[in-house]
Formats: sequence, C-alpha cells, structure tokens
Amino acid sequence: MPQFKPFKGIRPTEETSQNFVTLAVNQYTKEELDHCINTRENSFLHIILPTWDETIKDSKEKFRKVRENLDDFLSKKILTQDKSSFYIYQVIQPNGRQTKGLVGLVSIEDYKENKIKRHEETLEHRVNLFAEYLKESHFHAEPVLLTYKPAQRVDLLIDAEMKRKPLLKISESNGTEHLLWRVDNRLNLKQFKDSIENLNELYIADGHHRMESSERYTKHAIKNSEDEVYGNEPFNYTLALLVSNQDLIINDYNRLIEDLNGLTSEEFLLELEKSFEIISKGDELVVPTKKHHLVMYLDGQFYSLFVKNNLLSIEGLSELDTYIFEENVLKPIYKIVDSKKDQRVQYEKGTRTKEGIEVLKNKVDNEGYKVAFAFYPVDVKDLQLISDLGLKMPPKSTYIEPKPLSGFPVFDLNE
Repeated sequence: MPQFKPFKGIRPTEETSQNFVTLAVNQYTKEELDHCINTRENSFLHIILPTWDETIKDSKEKFRKVRENLDDFLSKKILTQDKSSFYIYQVIQPNGRQTKGLVGLVSIEDYKENKIKRHEETLEHRVNLFAEYLKESHFHAEPVLLTYKPAQRVDLLIDAEMKRKPLLKISESNGTEHLLWRVDNRLNLKQFKDSIENLNELYIADGHHRMESSERYTKHAIKNSEDEVYGNEPFNYTLALLVSNQDLIINDYNRLIEDLNGLTSEEFLLELEKSFEIISKGDELVVPTKKHHLVMYLDGQFYSLFVKNNLLSIEGLSELDTYIFEENVLKPIYKIVDSKKDQRVQYEKGTRTKEGIEVLKNKVDNEGYKVAFAFYPVDVKDLQLISDLGLKMPPKSTYIEPKPLSGFPVFDLNE
C-alpha cells in the first residue's frame, strides 16, 4: 500500500494569493507570459524567471537563482510556510464542472516498487532538464496528478473538510476558480493518511516526467548525502495531487505531421486503407465519436477512419488508438520508429469538441503541416488497465485535467 505524508507547505497569504499564483508556464502563449510578468508583480513567474534569462549562460546558475527568489519571497512575507498539513484542492470550471483532490507527499520508493503505477512513455530531455532543475532549486511547485479507484472513505473525509471556509480562493480571468483548504488537525491528518494508505495502488494520471525526474533527484540526493539516509528524509518524496478517477477529465491529444513521407495523397489513402475503413466527409468538420474512430484532415478534406477489427488482438494496447496509430501509420508509412524523437510529428491538445478540430484544420491550412489526426479521448479504465498490465502508452496519449496552479502550495525539499 502506498505511503502518504503531510508536509510544511509554502503558499501565498490571503492578501498575496491572487497576484502570486499562476498557471504552469506551458499553459501560456509567449504574449500571455510577457503580459503576466509585466503586469503582476510578485507572481510565481517572477520566481522562475531566471530559467529563461538568456543573459545567464550556466543552467545551474539559473536554477540556483530560482531558489534564491523563493527564499526572497518568503523573507518578504509574500509567501508563508505552514506547519505539517494536507491540502484539499478544488477546481470549479465556468461550465460548472467541479474536481476535488488531496495534496500531500508520496514516496519515490513506492514509485520504484510500482505501487504508484505509470502508463506513459517519457521524453528523455524533459526528464533530464527537470532533474537538473530540482538539484539546484530543491522545491516542487506543481504536483504530480495521481488517481485512484473510487474510495468512499476518502471522499467522505474530503467532503467534511470542504464544509469549512476555504483557506484561499483564486479566480482566473476565464472564470475558473481554484480553492484550497488546509488540514492540520492531528486526528484528521491521521484519518486521511490511513485512508489513502489503505488503497492498493495509485496511478499516475499526469506528470510522468516530474515523477521520473523526482526519482533521479532522490538518487542524486542519497548519493550526495553527508548523513546516513533512513528513507524518511524529504528528498525521498514528491508532491502529489490525488483525485478519484471519477473526477478526472481526460481530453484527446492529437497529431500534426509535416509531410506524407514522399507519397501522393492518393497513395497515402491507399496505405491507410490497409488498417482503416475510410469514409470521406468532404469539408464537413467531424469529431471522433467513440473509441477506434479517428478523424483525419488532408488537402482541405475531412475523413472518418475506423480501425479494422483484425488490429484489435493485443490485450490492453488494442484499446489505445494512439498505439494503433503508431503501429499502423507512423511505423509502416512514415518509417518513424520512435515518435518521441522524430520532429515531423507535433502534438496538439484537444478539447473533445469541434473547437479542437478547428485548431487542427487551421494549422494544416496555415502553418505548414500536411495532415492532422484527431483521436477519441482515452477512457480512465483503459488508462488503469495499461498500468495494471505494466504496459506503456505512446507519449502524449492523454491531456488530463485538472491542471493545478503553480505554487498552490510548494513543497520545500529542504524542509
């Protein structure tokens, strides 16, 4: 059973929270990022600003300055540090969709022993970069998103705490609200800890790169520790947000490709017919309606692609259209053996709606891509099946929400 621990969270105060907390950097466009930095003094982005400061050539120096900025925000009381706590985090979207979860620490050893199960391949350069960042900054500001099969005891404890007034409440410009409660009562901490640790396993929903980077940081910290390591040191843990699989929102992650690998459009369609039943939809904008229904946009035309039954023979992996796409399109037609490294394939987050398909269409029409493929979102049960079987999804198979805000709260690995 996986460990779950409270921690001394670093967070903004009620007065500084609205200005401090931001989206993760990759959620902003370049223009939005610049605007936020220029208009919101003392935001989390100002802490990590050195990471893209081109005047600093040494990456280690960049990351050390990030740590200095965090300490500076603490000294100026822009941030405060709590006593050992769990946190309840709720996201309320403008459409009324609500997601709640529990923030605490999970064990890297449990990850290594597969009590925290993974399902997706990672990109090596991203893992290395964040591991180097951790070695110098020594803090986590964004949790790994973990999910668990429904547990009534956990939900009841969370709901009881949420009857109190939240500690902090943040509103995004689009109307999305983020609420935070702190749990620090000794009895309540024990109840939460025991309830989570009674679960058989946890599953990574989002944050495979952060989890793997954390494992490398832990290995580095143990190797370089001047004291005997007992396993309960902060560097043996990472920050996590635990959400019931009933609360997860899984969107599609789609593909854009620059060429047809030397084929004409007609030849490309003939190759696809080996694996898919193809229905031309003309200029009618189409959204995938179910698993094994893909949508393609090519030469100003939409096509519905339905996976042929003879491709559905591998347990677990046959449930994944992204796997079927890699095995029957990327490898045989494009000769792409490793999609993680091939720059011809680009990934686009989906929305489950026509708006997401329109984004793909516009990129093919105006940004130099030749073809786009849209997928039906992966079901959470298939995600867990892949994990239970010890298999891996292709990279960028899912776009999962909620996306926690940065710095809401922070886990100091030096605590």
